Amino acid sequence: MLQTSKNPHLGTRNTRLKLKTGIRVQETISNGCYLVYRRPSNGSDGKWSVCWVNPKTKVQKRETIGAADDFHKANKKTILSYTQAKNLAIKWFEQKTNEFWEKDANSSPSNSYTVAEALDDYFKDGEKRGMKGVGRAKMSAKAWIIPTLGKIVIKNLTRAQLESWLDYISTSPRRIRAKKGQSAYAPPPMTEDEKRARKDSANRILSILKAALNFAVDHGLSEVTNPPWKKVKSFRGTTTSRIRFLKPEEQIKLIAACPHEFRNLVKGALLTGCRYGELARLRHKDYSPHSDIPTIFVAESKSGKPRRIVLTTEGAALFDELTAKKQNPDDLIFTNSTKRMKRTDSGGKWLESDQKHYMRKACEAADIEPITFHELRHTYASTLVNNKCPLPVVAAQLGHSDSRMVEKHYSHLVPSYVAEMVRMSMPTLGIGKTSKSRSRSKKQSP
Repeated sequence: MLQTSKNPHLGTRNTRLKLKTGIRVQETISNGCYLVYRRPSNGSDGKWSVCWVNPKTKVQKRETIGAADDFHKANKKTILSYTQAKNLAIKWFEQKTNEFWEKDANSSPSNSYTVAEALDDYFKDGEKRGMKGVGRAKMSAKAWIIPTLGKIVIKNLTRAQLESWLDYISTSPRRIRAKKGQSAYAPPPMTEDEKRARKDSANRILSILKAALNFAVDHGLSEVTNPPWKKVKSFRGTTTSRIRFLKPEEQIKLIAACPHEFRNLVKGALLTGCRYGELARLRHKDYSPHSDIPTIFVAESKSGKPRRIVLTTEGAALFDELTAKKQNPDDLIFTNSTKRMKRTDSGGKWLESDQKHYMRKACEAADIEPITFHELRHTYASTLVNNKCPLPVVAAQLGHSDSRMVEKHYSHLVPSYVAEMVRMSMPTLGIGKTSKSRSRSKKQSP
């Protein structure tokens, strides 16, 4: 698999002009896709071109896309800056790759149930069953599966096609938010963590595709005797990114740096372990302050199961303050009335991506390493574990059905946890000798 990296010689006009005349330099955009710069022998403006390698035949397809802005100002049409050339190249590669897969699909003798149809039926069934994450899965399929594999008949799929497609995704720049009807891309993955993240994304997209294809076969929508996708393996070692959590002093600094309404939201996450969406949906009726044990009720969670979260005295004080002036049981507890994020149809609700801007600014103001809002949930869990809260209790607060996930991510914070569990669970069989020194130390221990 080719590595994607930024070529330091192409990024600016000055670095390009330092190249020898007549030289050609290429940058890998993704597997088999290259942006090429050529410095003419006569010393005039360089030329940008693209090179695409056919996944099957390995034949190269080259095409000039414009002149470089070496001596003239870029105009986004005939004269292109480095960034303009790269964005145009990415679009060109997408089109060329999609044409290749479409042609490959049409060359198959069968013309029946396609990958796109399987995805559509799979998502419809998921919506009926209340499957979580259907919307996000649809967006991933629209961006990465349908353009490339959508028109291929399922029984004509091959292992080589799928592996080539997976490799293409893992080396492609990730998409970023852009205006409606436009496409935008992040810089190509350069660090090891960025490459790991792209492979992790490719694995998630592959799981969506496999689920849809298995659905089609299980429901008799396509007849495949030996499904090739079962032989396609996910990338390994992609989920080893460390879990980031804030120390108590960092939590205080972050809260102090947040604007008022966002500060309440951050406090809510640090005192409950709720996800961003769970906090945004909380209503006055979900808070129970009058019982001996104050709680909040999360009616809709990622697992699909409701849960009650026990509040500390500090947590109850926060919710007392936030609900003091609420009259209607359906009033939102956490609201967003800032002009920057105001939506005509939101009713003051925190929408999906509203927190990203505030979280980034707050981390900068607090002078702490950037974190995501979800890592506030990790902070809550790690705080409980560090203070010797039993892992099953932490799991219950987070909404996990058992403690396996908590043990996986947080048990290392309590080194004695595994030892304690083993000693409590394993009986003395009387088949081994206990040293006198170890017995004496055991008796002396409090």
